[in-house]
Amino acid sequence: MYWIEPEYLYVDGALRTGLGVLVSADDGAGRVVSVGRRGHDHFPVVTLPRRALLPGFVNTHSHGFQRGLRGWVQHADPGAADSFWTWREAMYALATRLDPEAFEAVTALAFAEMVRAGFTTVGEFHYVHHQVDGTPYADPDELALRVAAAARRVGIHLVLLRVAYERPGFGQAPNPRQRRFYDRDPDAVLAAVGRLRDHGIEVGLAPHSVRACSAAWLRAFARAPGVLHMHVDEQPGEIEQCLAEHGRRPVELLDECGLLGPRFTAVHLTHPDAAELARFHAGEAAVCACPTTELDLGDGFLRAWELRAPLSIGTDSHASIDPFAELRALEWHSRALTGRRNVLPHEGVDGLAATLVRIGTAHGAAALGVDAGVIAPGQRADLVALDLRRMEFAATRLLPALVFNGSPAAVADVWVGGRHVVKEGRVPGGEALALEAERALRRVAAG
Repeated sequence: MYWIEPEYLYVDGALRTGLGVLVSADDGAGRVVSVGRRGHDHFPVVTLPRRALLPGFVNTHSHGFQRGLRGWVQHADPGAADSFWTWREAMYALATRLDPEAFEAVTALAFAEMVRAGFTTVGEFHYVHHQVDGTPYADPDELALRVAAAARRVGIHLVLLRVAYERPGFGQAPNPRQRRFYDRDPDAVLAAVGRLRDHGIEVGLAPHSVRACSAAWLRAFARAPGVLHMHVDEQPGEIEQCLAEHGRRPVELLDECGLLGPRFTAVHLTHPDAAELARFHAGEAAVCACPTTELDLGDGFLRAWELRAPLSIGTDSHASIDPFAELRALEWHSRALTGRRNVLPHEGVDGLAATLVRIGTAHGAAALGVDAGVIAPGQRADLVALDLRRMEFAATRLLPALVFNGSPAAVADVWVGGRHVVKEGRVPGGEALALEAERALRRVAAG
């Protein structure tokens, strides 16, 4: 066991001085033993002057391989009307090129950038399953195991959200660019989830979307154990397809299929109507917003001020990997759309900052079914230390400044399960991971 003693410790929604955290182990499975003042024990002490120690941030929704698109999709062809749907074709092109080694390398780079930014847990929404021609690998879970290997290399805590993908969309012929995604039937998906659990991987189930899964498939997943995640109401075109096929909107369909409930998380939820929101709230489900991706793709923006459900954040396509940017966007874009300031529910001078911290930590942990997101006895020792010596935090009220002016550059140290995975702002071995990913992308592009 060992103590971590920062200048400020974030507990119970406030920054407090004079407190430390006793951690049970430094092997990635460590938990918080106690929070308080160190007594007369003889455990080692990590002293953190001019640091604020917060719970590690939780990235509820990630597609790690899409990190390979960064910089390549920030232009439009002459005369083209660029949109989510044209971006999706670029994503398919990347997905069809990556072999297992490249898939792992790019995913590891995304995970390394996450821990450097202060994320300690990631929910990887994994839907690339097969070889390029659609046939399974010798080990049908090859690419899922590559995701797990990437997480181990970096030290991030992984919850693998195994995606079910039946079809390209209502009434559409199979898309050859999606052959790597398709599953045979719901039983094959559930079998894959079971095999991954047997490997010791924390797994949830993720029907991709109403366009990718029929009502029969959705009903088959309603009683599956564990957390359920799904893209919902991301694009108006998706809603139109659902209305054409089922005569009802996506949230209504999910409720009728038995999926809505406390273990269900809707990703995006950018275009619900009032009836859907009411049904969603009645089902006590949660929402994961991915603001920087939703803005990058032109998806729209979650009307967060109308939401009465637990809200978490994800970085999705990794246009940016920055928990502070995601949290600020939730509030700032709510201000832009409502014409008001300080919109999300809160009380007190630090209340809005505390609300956003909770969204970025405890709510994401709950959505993924993990014991994390708060610094308290029995919880995972997932911790992030912010450097208070930085100019942006001088002469401020500290907690709001950390949230509204923080950035990955302010992250000094990160512990995941008590393991020290970021030291003085650097991921050990991070440069080698970046070089490996660059070489892998060049290789598959040339091939």
